[in-house]
Amino acid sequence: MILGSILFASLLLIMNWMNIRLLYSGTYSRLQKGEKTFNLSPIAPASGIGYVLGQVILSSFFVESVKILMIIGVLSILSVATAYFSTSIHKYFYIRRNIEKVKQVYPPFGLPEKERTMIERKGKKRRRHEKA
Repeated sequence: MILGSILFASLLLIMNWMNIRLLYSGTYSRLQKGEKTFNLSPIAPASGIGYVLGQVILSSFFVESVKILMIIGVLSILSVATAYFSTSIHKYFYIRRNIEKVKQVYPPFGLPEKERTMIERKGKKRRRHEKA
């Protein structure tokens, strides 16, 4: 149980370190701008699902207790969930620290929904008139 806790904590720390590194290296920015040619979105869930399935398959052969199998499944789901949530946490802290930069890139950020939709409608009308 101690080894599992250590591995779980190390997974959390490694994922946070990787997300910070990707955030500050500009990789996330390049992905959002479409500068990367490959799509990473199917890779992340596939690796998590593969990890969980691998744990379940190996555990079913080597563990006789269903309770232990359930604990392994729950810990696997928690590890994938923490990896997913850590990206959201880092985005949140980045936005809080750099709100001016975010508003420069996306001016309607932080506005109420009515004002955002008004800005989007005006933008669509301008694009129609520019095309004509």
